[in-house]
Amino acid sequence: MAKPKKTSFSEEFEPILLSAWNSPKDHLDEALIMQTRKAVVEIRKYYTFRMQFPSKIKYAVPKNRAGYLAAFGQRHAYLSYAHLKMIEQHQPLEIPNPDSKAELTVTVLGAGAALEIYGLCLYFCEPSYRIKRLRLNVIEKVAEWQPTRHLVLQRWIKGKFPKLTIQSVDIDVDLTKESIQKLAEDHDHLANTDILIIYNVVNEIDVIHAEKVWKNVNYILKNCEKRLLIILMEPYAPKAVPRVLWLIENLSKYCSVIHQGFDEEIHFKEHPTEIKLEGTGIGLNDRLFVPVYTGDASNPNFQTWIKRTHVAWVRDPHSPIKREEVERQLQQLKRRRAKSGRFVARQIKPGEEVQLHFSGYDATFPI
Repeated sequence: MAKPKKTSFSEEFEPILLSAWNSPKDHLDEALIMQTRKAVVEIRKYYTFRMQFPSKIKYAVPKNRAGYLAAFGQRHAYLSYAHLKMIEQHQPLEIPNPDSKAELTVTVLGAGAALEIYGLCLYFCEPSYRIKRLRLNVIEKVAEWQPTRHLVLQRWIKGKFPKLTIQSVDIDVDLTKESIQKLAEDHDHLANTDILIIYNVVNEIDVIHAEKVWKNVNYILKNCEKRLLIILMEPYAPKAVPRVLWLIENLSKYCSVIHQGFDEEIHFKEHPTEIKLEGTGIGLNDRLFVPVYTGDASNPNFQTWIKRTHVAWVRDPHSPIKREEVERQLQQLKRRRAKSGRFVARQIKPGEEVQLHFSGYDATFPI
């Protein structure tokens, strides 16, 4: 698999911001830059819970989509790569390998612009995996994200990884509502999932919807036909924790935790996830984040790190017979009396004497 082309992130990212603005222009002019800067400051207040809750953001509004992408886009694009590298360091065998056709199937909850798929492609296009085809199930309720998401997947990521084929299925589902019927319509796609991504979505959902959200998530889990890797990354803020913890607890009941971290800073200062100002005055990061003394509060900080709660689980395919029952029956089978001349396994209690019968000789041994 070819390495990604060496163009800067900001060079590729400007068309994505223009798409979020629904702008026909070929670059962000000064007016759009100033509007984006203000939107970044606003959006960050929501996600630090200093303003209102993230669930109040209306992403059908272009300003909010552009503000979100400018505020978090670069870091979110690299987040899945950083997360998989953490898992690789602790539990490398739990990361799924592409199948015999070098394909991988990924389902994303609350995908938005699906920027996290870039980091995933960056990881699985490394020599140890060399993925050739990525099948995506994109679950998202805000239809206005679709044009930007198409641009991210088919232009930006495809341009970076030209030999990678990406097949994407849009699943229009609101996880806070009864959605099993809609999810069932895409059963064949969802059943083949290798990785389930839950990034920056749960904190946007009010806890009152937890029961319905879990019902929908659990449906996906139960219908997966492969061993499943589930990765979650959510903001760490005191008011965000209750919105995320309930799902972490539920997943931990039914899946095996393989790695976790709370209130952890993830830094993007080294290749291939380095984020920096261009220092030219004309680069996108310079225009968005270098302070401008305008007399108002539209000077967002440039951030090369992000603080997150992250957890990874694995789940075996659902079986109508519990593993414990299979083990119990296997032990019973081993203890059954065998036909003459065969050896049979039997549990021995400490201190029990065992009599062995040999041809023409008997002996008793304490255990």
